[in-house]
Amino acid sequence: MVSKFPAKATAAFCLITAGCFSSQPKFLPFSDSPVSQGILRSSRAICTVAITVADYKYSLYGLPNDCDEYRRLLSEVHLRSAKRLLKLCEINKGFYVKAGQFVSSLRQIPKEYSLTLSSLQDQVVPYDFKVIKEVLVSNLGQDPSELFTWFNEQPIAAASIAQVHHAMLKDHQEVAIKVQYPGIEKKMKLDTRIMYSLAEFVAWFFPEFRFRWLVSEFTEAISLELDFVQEARNFETMSNNFRNNKFVRIPRIFWDLTTNQVLTMQFCHGHKVDDVVFLKGMKINPEKSLVVYKS
Repeated sequence: MVSKFPAKATAAFCLITAGCFSSQPKFLPFSDSPVSQGILRSSRAICTVAITVADYKYSLYGLPNDCDEYRRLLSEVHLRSAKRLLKLCEINKGFYVKAGQFVSSLRQIPKEYSLTLSSLQDQVVPYDFKVIKEVLVSNLGQDPSELFTWFNEQPIAAASIAQVHHAMLKDHQEVAIKVQYPGIEKKMKLDTRIMYSLAEFVAWFFPEFRFRWLVSEFTEAISLELDFVQEARNFETMSNNFRNNKFVRIPRIFWDLTTNQVLTMQFCHGHKVDDVVFLKGMKINPEKSLVVYKS
């Protein structure tokens, strides 16, 4: 039982664990290989969670949970822990950023976490086009030069699982091509496996907190996000739902150039819904456009 472990002993154990894992990368021959990077990300995550558990146990030790001092300290620990988690997500990037964004959207979590993690931005350094080209050829069966009149090798957007390129088909239709990064599914499986283990670690010290359901929901959501065919179907469903709304335009899908890893859609020129300067310049009410967006 957790109650058998004094808070100070628990904190010491967690800090020793964190120290072991945080120092481990210094002694391992790390490289850019997926396995090495996976171990490095896992070590950071274990270290962060161990320190966080120690912080909660030590800071709140001996305080009844119905007193003002407990509530004040709890809020402080929440904020420290949220900042720690934010830093972990920013350093580990990829699915950790996705996980942080997912957690920040939940109503069940303390406001210190939701407010802190809401600042996470899903932006990364794009992959070299040579790598992207290999994904295109393996999925579409032809070199981009055979399928497109021109293809901009510089992405117009890049996130944690894919990047988007602007191109023109042989019939002069402009398209946006979303290309999934190679090996991203294996990376996701490794990271979520570690997240499951960390959820069990937390539950061991805090039986009242069971986070496996949270990891399960995140894993299910991210698995769907990796399926570009499903995303294309969602586009068509949205197009159907908004067919009578003149304010909303949904890009058309090019199914002959769409696979699980490549999504090709009509390129629509425009601006972001939060580009207030552009909206006002076009005499569009930003508040009304936001209402349409949310609807």
